[in-house]
Amino acid sequence: MLRLDRYVLEKTLLPLGAAVGIALVALLMERMVRLMELLVNQGGPIILVLKMLANLVPHYLGVALPLALFLGVTLCATRLSVDSEIDAMQSAGVALSRLLVPLLGLAAVITLCMFVVSGWLQPLTRYAYRALVYAATNSAWDLAVEKGSFFSGIGKSTILIDDISDGGRVLRKVFIYQDRDYGNISVMTAERGEAFRIPADLSVLLHLNNGRRVEIEAKNEKPNVLAFESFDLPLEVESVAPFRDRAGERELTMPELVSAVRDPKLAPDVKRSRLVSEVHGRVVRDLSVMFMPMLGLALGMAQRRSQRGAGLIVGIVMLAIYNYTLAFGESAADRERMSPWVGLWLPMGVMYTISIWAFWVVNASPRDNAITVLFGSLERGRLGLASQWRRWRGSEA
Repeated sequence: MLRLDRYVLEKTLLPLGAAVGIALVALLMERMVRLMELLVNQGGPIILVLKMLANLVPHYLGVALPLALFLGVTLCATRLSVDSEIDAMQSAGVALSRLLVPLLGLAAVITLCMFVVSGWLQPLTRYAYRALVYAATNSAWDLAVEKGSFFSGIGKSTILIDDISDGGRVLRKVFIYQDRDYGNISVMTAERGEAFRIPADLSVLLHLNNGRRVEIEAKNEKPNVLAFESFDLPLEVESVAPFRDRAGERELTMPELVSAVRDPKLAPDVKRSRLVSEVHGRVVRDLSVMFMPMLGLALGMAQRRSQRGAGLIVGIVMLAIYNYTLAFGESAADRERMSPWVGLWLPMGVMYTISIWAFWVVNASPRDNAITVLFGSLERGRLGLASQWRRWRGSEA
């Protein structure tokens, strides 16, 4: 039995891991394009984009894991049934319900991971991502730089720029006056310059071209003049104000959410209904992982090659409808138009019922697929109604 469990898990984990990897890469690449437009075109460093993407991984992982589990179980069941391995196992006295044991164990492990991801990692990394966006797009440089005007507040520098382009990155005819220590003064002019962000502290590095630097020391009245073709000048630029503290129901960890529900004073800016619906929504989505093995195993059974994709397509459509239903129920619960027990727990109960019924069908008759049984029942019902209709028309005649 242990060898059988390992075999079933191996058949499931390979497509599961591939699905998680492909989903994460696809989702992160789509977001990376938008971040590159936001930051790199304005002089933001690539490493800052990578930090933002790293903080998005828990969010997308919470979306990809349940679907990947369903895909892994469905593809495993399809492979075992099409290759007649299910028939061989049953000939050896192994019931289909026995194959569900390792899959439910895998689902339990993923459910625990989902509790950690949704309860702690997602809120904390969501806040860290928003803090990085704020720090990158709301610096004193972005707010103070203006064409043809003197601006200060950038360390001990006073700067005048004749022309600015490319979102404040490309500068022309630059004048910089700096008060240095012990009464020393530095004046710089340059025909052209570029502003780059330093990723360590989000300060700004001015890369100046074709200019002159004049240094006047307090002890020496004679100035020192230096002509340069290229000169890098770092400027200490910080955010205008510190980023806000964690706020909102989506940035609170699960213990903080539960405490805020019990004592609304802990989150005065958030309605209690939103806190309650957030708690219910996280728990329902985490517990929804447990019906994936039953649904995937039932829909993956295919005795003919023509049936391979039918169960997978139907399952994906069902999960998409289920996800939109949960989103609608959570939104309605936020506005106090619907109880979370109706908007969130009822759809989950319906999905558990469908999954248990579908698995019971294939467990009772493994050569049948839950989809074919359902459509067969509908077809028999249609034929029965048509027969009754003909009999009724015949009796009238």
